[in-house]
Formats: sequence, structure tokens, C-alpha cells
Amino acid sequence: MADADVGWAHAAAIGALLDTTTYPVYIGEVDTADDDLTYPHLVCWPPPASRPTTTLAGYGGEASTTTQITAAGRDVREVLAALDRASAALHRRRPAIAGRRCSLITQIPAAEPPQPERDPDVSTPERPVFFSFIQVSLTSSPVEPLDVGGS
Repeated sequence: MADADVGWAHAAAIGALLDTTTYPVYIGEVDTADDDLTYPHLVCWPPPASRPTTTLAGYGGEASTTTQITAAGRDVREVLAALDRASAALHRRRPAIAGRRCSLITQIPAAEPPQPERDPDVSTPERPVFFSFIQVSLTSSPVEPLDVGGS
């Protein structure tokens, strides 16, 4: 993967950890027909990665992301429960990304989940749809090759 598509890799790794919530998890968009959509569900929105300023030691390929996880449900309680379970599933977890060493995931405290609100553009046949989100931070760096040569 080198240093490209880190944002997508971070979101996919976070999404893999969210599979333990038993909710459907989508990366980047909901990719199913409205008729087949299950509520509640979670969507991880891949962000672009930010890279630190080069220091005296040089840039080592580190990248950080803030990933938004949106929950959609048929009522406020479903949304809050999905976000609470998502937060618990990610709390102090270290995802696996091939070729990268990952930090622990942390929820961004300044981004407390906003009050769930009704989505004016989406509804189920039975009731309206509500949504809210949390944001989590993840940093990763390339795994450095082992020095197998002797000196």
C-alpha cells in the first residue's frame, strides 16, 4: 500500500472492527438498494490522511485520520445504541492494516455525538429515519523492513 490510500485503509480497518457490533457496516457509502437496507446500520466515511511536517529525522510515512462513523436507525434509541456499541467496539483497539503499524483508536472527545436528528430525505415504510455520528482518530506508520544483514 505504501503511502497511498491510507485514509481508505484506516476506514476499512475500523469498519472491520465494527463487524463485532452485529450491525451492517458500510465503507464510504451505503451500497445496497433501499428495499434491502437493514436498520440500524453504520457507515464509515473514509477521510483523507494528514501527514506530519518533516522533522530532522525526516518523514517516516506516518499518517493520521479522523473517521466519521454515522449510525442510521428508525428511532433515536436505535441510533444511540448503535453509536454506543460502535464506540465500545473501537475503544482502545488497535486495527490491523497490512504493511502498517497502527495506534490505538481513540474517540474524539470534542466531537460528542450530536443529538440524533430526523433525515428529511430518507424514511422507511413504517417510520422516519434518524442519524447521528461519532468521530475517531487513528494514526499509522509503515512497518519498517527488518535488517537481516549482518555487520
